[in-house]
Amino acid sequence: MKKYIFPVLLIGLVSCGSDNSTQNSEKEKEKKTIVKHFKNEAEMDEHLLQLKKITESSGLTANSLHYEKGDGTMVEVIGHLDTASVLQILEEQFSDGNGKTNGTRFYYLNDGKPFMTQELIDQIDGTNEAVFIDRISYYDEKGKIIKTKERTASFQDDINKKSYKPAPLHPIKMDRAMDALNSEKEFATTFQGFVHQDMFSYVILGPDDPNGFTTALRLDYKDQLINILYSEPEKYIGAKVKVNFEVHDDRGFEFQVYAGGKFVD
Repeated sequence: MKKYIFPVLLIGLVSCGSDNSTQNSEKEKEKKTIVKHFKNEAEMDEHLLQLKKITESSGLTANSLHYEKGDGTMVEVIGHLDTASVLQILEEQFSDGNGKTNGTRFYYLNDGKPFMTQELIDQIDGTNEAVFIDRISYYDEKGKIIKTKERTASFQDDINKKSYKPAPLHPIKMDRAMDALNSEKEFATTFQGFVHQDMFSYVILGPDDPNGFTTALRLDYKDQLINILYSEPEKYIGAKVKVNFEVHDDRGFEFQVYAGGKFVD
């Protein structure tokens, strides 16, 4: 589990990621993915393994900011790309706001649509008992779900000892994950102010919505954008901005650092 350094007034607002999501998204649009037609579940399983090998070999990723709400709801997304910078696997790390459900969703793509999804979820069930769920769903070329299977255990370490069993159809959509990866809609990056603590300052970003997801970046230097925002912060609240960022590590604690930005229309 990741550990973060954050200002006291911003508990839950520190983020983590890289600055290449937009660039890779633009490249992705320029590339055409070959559409595969799967005959059965076994072919889908085999293609999943191929995608893992391809993306691990390329080592290319596109990371979102680490977004949170005041109630503890969290979303962070990693896009795994092939050597042509085409998105092949989408990884959505999440936590709900009541502390009872958190985990990761994987979307394995065929021409930009999931042909297979996997959910690895830690959950507190209705009897207040912990359960780990490994759920896999399969989809046809149009994105319609055709099968779901799952296995459960009390702890994640025990899940591989279990066998998958048929389960009710459980389709999931990757819309929210893509919005987070592209900083759109409820994950839009508009200027929401500054926070100063000890020797550090942080710029706060989020949609112009009190219920939206928010993130914070530590300011280790000021560029033109930051100087303008500092000059009249109240005037620029809600202004749309695009930022680059880096993730630094301090004795096992990660924090996001502002690496430049600009206003966007």
